[in-house]
Amino acid sequence: MKKIRKMKMKNSRKHRYMKCKLFFIVALFSFSFCFTLRYFSKNMDNEQFLRLLLQNGSSHLELKEKSNFFSDFIALITDIDISKPATLLQLNMNEEELPTSSDDDKDIDSIPSSNYVKDPYDNQAPTEPIVYLYNTHQSEEYSTDNLASYNVKPTVMMTSYILREKLNNNGIPTIVEENDVTEFLRTNNWNYASSYKVTKLLMEDAYSKNSTLNYFVDLHRDSVNKNISSTTIGDKKYAKILFIVGLENPNYAQNLKMTETLNEQFNEKYPGLSRGIYKKQGSGVNGVYNQDFHPNTILIEVGGQYNTIDEVFNTCEAISEVLTEYIKGDMNEE
Repeated sequence: MKKIRKMKMKNSRKHRYMKCKLFFIVALFSFSFCFTLRYFSKNMDNEQFLRLLLQNGSSHLELKEKSNFFSDFIALITDIDISKPATLLQLNMNEEELPTSSDDDKDIDSIPSSNYVKDPYDNQAPTEPIVYLYNTHQSEEYSTDNLASYNVKPTVMMTSYILREKLNNNGIPTIVEENDVTEFLRTNNWNYASSYKVTKLLMEDAYSKNSTLNYFVDLHRDSVNKNISSTTIGDKKYAKILFIVGLENPNYAQNLKMTETLNEQFNEKYPGLSRGIYKKQGSGVNGVYNQDFHPNTILIEVGGQYNTIDEVFNTCEAISEVLTEYIKGDMNEE
């Protein structure tokens, strides 16, 4: 009996030793992994992260299903969810004062700091694009709550790059305006309210170089509370969208027709994703929003300042699906 008790005690000590050793190994590996992630993310630029997000973003749910204690442990101590590449981006966001509401220029004289994002796939532009994505207010940022200052910032310009890749993958040739609007303003000594004048010139230049362009989409980020700009559909969280139509465009009815059709399609496919159509005119607002350039020019607010890049990513998938269906139907009618 004594021998049996001694063997049990010996085995018990051995098991405790093995558990302690295993815990030490896991803790050491976790620390090394987290340090590597943080070092990598701090030195990651906008383009590198966008490529990472676009390559892995569509697998969020699949990766989450495969997550285990280890990934949960990493998320607990680092705020990094390895099943969601976008959390790397959130670690890289910079706390800055939010610009004035994107859909209302008012009398803005100050120019916000440039948050220009270089195209991560600048050598893959389609030869005959039909969709032109641009951002009149490129400096508009997404959520930066409780996050340290890093190199990469989630801006509305990233939304354009994400949406472009989705549309191109759907067989809709799409390009993004790559010129830095903020620097254009500074170079010409124009105030922030002249942003639409800048993008009008850029639209004209893009159209002169690409006569196949037929759809022009200005993507913005709104300034509203999170409960207004967010929704959950199924098991996904989305940044809500809002259409803006300028009634001071003499031919606004043509733009409104396209917007109403798109809004109906969103309500059918993604109930609750669209906040509707906001028609604007009068003093203190632009009232045209470059929609006089072409009947197929629309303005979409994608989320607000409290939305995350994950929510925006999901919304871009929805926008690409609806836009693809609309454009293909429109082309068939022609």
